[in-house]
Amino acid sequence: MTGNRRGLTAIGAALVVIIIGGLGAVASVLVSGSLGIVFAVAFVLGCVLAALRTHPDDLIGVVIMPPLVYALITIGVGFLHPTSGGDGGGLRTKAIDIGSELILRAPSLLVAELLVVLIAIIRARRATIARRERERARARAAAARRDPRPSR
Repeated sequence: MTGNRRGLTAIGAALVVIIIGGLGAVASVLVSGSLGIVFAVAFVLGCVLAALRTHPDDLIGVVIMPPLVYALITIGVGFLHPTSGGDGGGLRTKAIDIGSELILRAPSLLVAELLVVLIAIIRARRATIARRERERARARAAAARRDPRPSR
C-alpha cells in the first residue's frame, strides 16, 4: 500500500488511520475498558504516518480526515462497548456515552489534527518548490533546443 513512489491516495490514508486507530481502540478497550492512551497514541501515529506517506496532491483529504475517522471509531466503540456498562439505557444512554467519549478523547484528535496540518503545510510547500524547479528546468531545456548557441 505504501510501496508506490507516488504515495497513498486520500482513501488509502483514511484506511491506514482506520486500521491503526481501530487496532488501538480494540487494544485500549481490552486493557482499560474504554478508549484510553493506547487509542490516543495509535490514532495520532496513524494520522502522522498517513500525512507523511500521502501524495502531495491528496494532502487536503488527509487534513480533513482525522475528525471523520475519530468520530467513526468513537461512535463504533460507543455502540459496541458502551462505557455505562449495560444495555438498560437504550439509545439515549448510548448517545450520552458516545458524546462523552467524543468530548473526553478530544485532546488526541486535536494533537493529531495539528500535526497533520503542520506536516501537510510543509509537504505542500516543498512540492510547490519542486514543481517550480521542474518547470524552470523544462523552460531552460526548451530554450536550449530553440537556440543552439553556446551559453555564457
